[in-house]
Amino acid sequence: MNNNQKGITIVSLVITIIILLIIGGITVTVGTGVIKQATLKNINTNMMLIQAKTKTIAEQAKFNNNQDNYKGTSLSEVSGNKKVDKVLETGIIEDTSKYYLLSQEDLISMGLEKIDIEDGYIVNYETEEVIYVKGYENDGVTYYKLNDMKNVVVK
Repeated sequence: MNNNQKGITIVSLVITIIILLIIGGITVTVGTGVIKQATLKNINTNMMLIQAKTKTIAEQAKFNNNQDNYKGTSLSEVSGNKKVDKVLETGIIEDTSKYYLLSQEDLISMGLEKIDIEDGYIVNYETEEVIYVKGYENDGVTYYKLNDMKNVVVK
């Protein structure tokens, strides 16, 4: 009998597969964190752009002593929107008459046509506050306000 056969043994094959699984698991974990971080940064960027335009509109309204240029629909006029209702249930909005729900048309008229409004944004022109209607969930906590999202650390 000739014992000089060349080839891969079962043990070396199993070790190789285990190493590949470990590397794959690490890659998926790191990749998921990177995707979450990118999503959060995208939401923050959109909200900061909206906030900048909100500030401009608010300053123009103060200068002209006219709030007719406010974009959006007053939350006091919005009904039946489940996402908005969910935000209202959190209690972060006290006076709905001071907050406005932005539509895609509102963003376009503000010069922000590249922002996708699918999830929705709410603004307060007096405080320049921006709220993401969908919210961003991290570690079981949902964040809606731009100021809160700036401090979120994605794990």
